[in-house]
Amino acid sequence: MNVAGIYIDSLSVHSIWGGAGDNRLVNPNENYKSRDMILSLGDKVSPLQGHSFSRQGSHKVCSNFLPWICSNKTWGLGKSETIADHALEFYLVELFTQIPHETKVAFSLPLYLTPKQSRRIEQIASKIGMQVQGSLKSASALALGAIRKSQTSSNCLAVEMDGFGLSLSHVQVAEGVPHLLAGKIFPEFGLHRWVLKLADFIAEKAILHCRKDPRVKPDTDQALFLQAQKLMANIGTKDSFKVVLEEEFWSQEFVITQADLKKCFSGLFSALKLQLNDFIRHKITTRDDIHLALAHNLGGVPGLTSLLVQAISGASYHTHSPEDLFHHSFICSNAMTMAGQWWLDSVGASSVVQYRNPIGASKV
Repeated sequence: MNVAGIYIDSLSVHSIWGGAGDNRLVNPNENYKSRDMILSLGDKVSPLQGHSFSRQGSHKVCSNFLPWICSNKTWGLGKSETIADHALEFYLVELFTQIPHETKVAFSLPLYLTPKQSRRIEQIASKIGMQVQGSLKSASALALGAIRKSQTSSNCLAVEMDGFGLSLSHVQVAEGVPHLLAGKIFPEFGLHRWVLKLADFIAEKAILHCRKDPRVKPDTDQALFLQAQKLMANIGTKDSFKVVLEEEFWSQEFVITQADLKKCFSGLFSALKLQLNDFIRHKITTRDDIHLALAHNLGGVPGLTSLLVQAISGASYHTHSPEDLFHHSFICSNAMTMAGQWWLDSVGASSVVQYRNPIGASKV
């Protein structure tokens, strides 16, 4: 039997599958896949790779659509018009062709999706032929693996970010079952907000140096956004970064330092710090050890880990490398484990951990 875990956020879809024995899960094969979720809405609907394309507008592309599952919101015009349900189905159909026949599937989904939206995603997957076992919140999948690794704490503060927003979740694991005790979404701190802030900062440097705003022309604005996005993804890997902006008869090169980044994001961090302190003060009552589990893309927000550690000061905390432990494939793997456990439970087979509808999870 094969099992698969599918992790979906507003920007991308990730999956991993592997084999499961009769009574135990076997380590997955190297079958991790990742795909940006952004569709070009021209004469023919086609996938694009790279979220800088989202700058083209909702009449040309369908992006960041996951929060609108189960709604009538549309993208595109005329024959190319589509809704979120159809856009997601496009990617699930593509994914379905890449996993073995009769694979048992579980979804890991963002905190902001309602139970109705989660059920709709399961229905779309079932309609195209997937054998869906259930779904759980991605915060639960993130925390479950972190706490399993440490075996020193049952509490976790899981932090995730996508195009819709930044989410904080307090997850407690009891007897191997993750319970989502509290969670909150902050749309004002979504990934695009950080990228746009950096793009505007670079544009201001261009105006200061050569009195030219690179955001005026669409092509240069697109290039600016793309380089800001790449810079965000690589923050922390080196002390400074080179940004090059070019137009006909004009070229400008800039060096962005860590000091520049600190200055750029100071306003966002001040606002985020207030929200973090408020959430932790009112939603996390335990003073036991707390695992700080950050999703992979949060490594691109400089200083966020330090800010979170300050916010939970007074309790012990444990962190792992976002580059290693909390990659998207990690969340997929824990969802895959849930698929196998739910299936074993449904057929009455014994397993190491039984997942019986924990808070933050739904079982088909």
